[in-house]
Amino acid sequence: MKTKALIDIASGKEKSDLVLKNVNLVNVCSGEIYETDVAIARGLIAGLGRYEGRKEIDSKDKYAVPGLIDGHTHIEMSMLSVSEFANAVVPRGTTAVVADPHEIANVLGVEGIRAILEEAKATPLKVFCMAPSCVPSTNPSLETSGRRIGHEEIEELLLVESVIGLAEVMNYGGVIAKEEEVWKKIEVAKELKYPIDGHAPLVRGKELNAYVLSGVGSDHESVSYNEAREKLRLGMRVMTREGSVAKNLKNIAPLLKSVDTRNCMLVTDGDRTPLDLKEEGYLDHVLRRAIEEGIDAVKAVQMCTINPSQWFKLDDFFGSISPGKIADIVLLKNLEKFEVVKVIVNGKTDFATRTEYNYTHNYPEYGESARIKQVKPDDFEIKLEGARKARIIGLIDGELLTEEIMEEISGIDIARDILKIGVLERHHHSGNTGLGFVKGFGLKTGALASSIAHDSHNIIVIGTNEADMAFACNRLKEIGGGIVLCSGCEVKSELELPIAGLMSDKELDYVVRKQKEMEDKISEMGCKLRAPLITMSFLALPVIPKLKITDRGLVDVEKRRIVDIF
Repeated sequence: MKTKALIDIASGKEKSDLVLKNVNLVNVCSGEIYETDVAIARGLIAGLGRYEGRKEIDSKDKYAVPGLIDGHTHIEMSMLSVSEFANAVVPRGTTAVVADPHEIANVLGVEGIRAILEEAKATPLKVFCMAPSCVPSTNPSLETSGRRIGHEEIEELLLVESVIGLAEVMNYGGVIAKEEEVWKKIEVAKELKYPIDGHAPLVRGKELNAYVLSGVGSDHESVSYNEAREKLRLGMRVMTREGSVAKNLKNIAPLLKSVDTRNCMLVTDGDRTPLDLKEEGYLDHVLRRAIEEGIDAVKAVQMCTINPSQWFKLDDFFGSISPGKIADIVLLKNLEKFEVVKVIVNGKTDFATRTEYNYTHNYPEYGESARIKQVKPDDFEIKLEGARKARIIGLIDGELLTEEIMEEISGIDIARDILKIGVLERHHHSGNTGLGFVKGFGLKTGALASSIAHDSHNIIVIGTNEADMAFACNRLKEIGGGIVLCSGCEVKSELELPIAGLMSDKELDYVVRKQKEMEDKISEMGCKLRAPLITMSFLALPVIPKLKITDRGLVDVEKRRIVDIF
């Protein structure tokens, strides 16, 4: 940025392009709130004090905060395109995100990452990417992803504009076991002095010391006060996640109220449904929740602005309202409630709030992402000879963690809420199908299938009978990926996701309407989980304890191996 041209404006010799007059500045550098003018010129903050501008906005009794920065998200999890995601979050005050695009990378590889970054250029949202470290998320013997990204690809990605570090190293077991390929990726990032994000659910004690020693510097998986405190004490940046399913703020808020929070952040981890985006908001919702939990409002703002900007080495450009920084500013009527009056992006108040994009041209394999053979009910058969004791995936409402439940069963048992679950490989026509049982989902009839199944994003299906499970999977193939709810081999609701089987090419309101319709019908069919679609999608992620399922079978996450159902 050329700031020399702004010297005369900063020194008051020339008028600014725009001045926010008499605004209550939330100064995240000093931790204060005080009244001042904010001078803006050529898209940058020119100065704080008393200024004149060619255009002036009377901001008396309003609050100015830096544009919010989500330090850890997955845009694809919103089921929206990047353009529509930006249309949803920027007017609510989020002007930048640090995304780990490992969802689309597991399906489309490096080409998918480049497509996301290219689309982001057409939006007012600043999208920075971390190079995905885990494609697939763990040892390939445990799951089948669409693509693989090795250390050579990581090295190439880290030289791409807007790629700013190594994304969450989910294979913490591989780090501790000194697996060569995992360490090569870490070493590439360390040589370039890039930040390395972590992912260490329930990792404690000496294993956590070993993980931090590797160079991993952050974590967003803490679910308790003690876990977050231990990570903070070892020098990690603690990212507190508050999403539609994983709600960790309540447990961790007491820590954030009692420690120096300069190494703490508030993040979504992409865990916001389209309906919640529309009705509650995005990072603005997380900030409000933090204040509701008693966290000081200025500290809450710091955890969404200057703290992530410093961790990701973006603080020369973003994160505070101070001279020389890009003028991304949110003007508020009320700080605690984060009531947005106006959003300023690059010093402009008239930026485009809606963008269009040619998805078919820029995303490879558009609408052809469910590569499975015709599925038959017999494909979901689990042979039982009478009652047998089985390992069952036990849901924990409000958590991504699961339990390993041992119960005697003779098959699907709707009365005991024991349903069948399957994962079908959808990238290579391999025919791999992992089968098991799940408890806590609540369906009384029908089946639900989705091509969103973290992180390899094969097809996941939960059902009360094999015929509906097969029907739902076959319908997914017909619509090119998405989510299908059926009963009696009849579609009850569906949402097409033609971009990699993960994202819609429609507007937010359309996706919200479809989500609400589907969740209402799921509820009518017995499932009372608050976010059933997200909950189901994480049952295939073999890096969050305890028991998960992939196309290779049941995975004991802590032992890092496939285990038998019985």
